Amino acid sequence: MQKLTLNDGTVLENSHVILNGSTLWFYLTGITFTETFNVMNDASRTETITADSFGDVTAYEGFTDLFCLRREDDGMITGGLKHA
Repeated sequence: MQKLTLNDGTVLENSHVILNGSTLWFYLTGITFTETFNVMNDASRTETITADSFGDVTAYEGFTDLFCLRREDDGMITGGLKHA
């Protein structure tokens, strides 16, 4: 199971992140485009993102600048965060 827990306690099930250089890419399911924008564009929520990927837990700090957002053909929402 993969999930993300945001700084305010919001849990995004069946979702994950990949850190590539200075960009934290996210892949979300079960959430609308508008909801994703509202959640991931709120620095107080993304200040700390804790990723649980099949029991491997990693915290990502300071990724508060939402710079891109996309709805994929399968409904998944993807996007990128950078340090502000």
